Amino acid sequence: MQTEIKIKDKIYKIEIFEMEKGLLKVNINKEDYFFTKNKLGELISVQPKSKIPEIDQEENGIVLDGLNEREIRSPIAGIISTIDVKKGGEVKLGQKVVTLIAMKMENEIIAEASGIVKEVKVKESQFVNSGEILILLD
Repeated sequence: MQTEIKIKDKIYKIEIFEMEKGLLKVNINKEDYFFTKNKLGELISVQPKSKIPEIDQEENGIVLDGLNEREIRSPIAGIISTIDVKKGGEVKLGQKVVTLIAMKMENEIIAEASGIVKEVKVKESQFVNSGEILILLD
């Protein structure tokens, strides 16, 4: 999709491509930016591998690790029902890591980045507040 937007007095030419399910490439004035969506449907910027030193290029050239996505936080207050990962385990983008019960509903907490579980900061049946860190990734 191609379009132009005007912000203040400057016009930006924008092209949006879906590279694969859940991964968008946005070209703004000939510069590429990459985004994915979190569980709440908000866009999260991800970084091209070419800008990260000492990491091998993958086929699509994208690291699906948001810059601030090393912490998996609770989006709402509730009680931890299940924990689906363990310290040292591998987590992939979009993987369910925790189930949280809130307002009599089970809510799946999904990883917004890939990585290795550095620490699980909660236990089953524990109450957590909105924004509380559940899991740290390496």
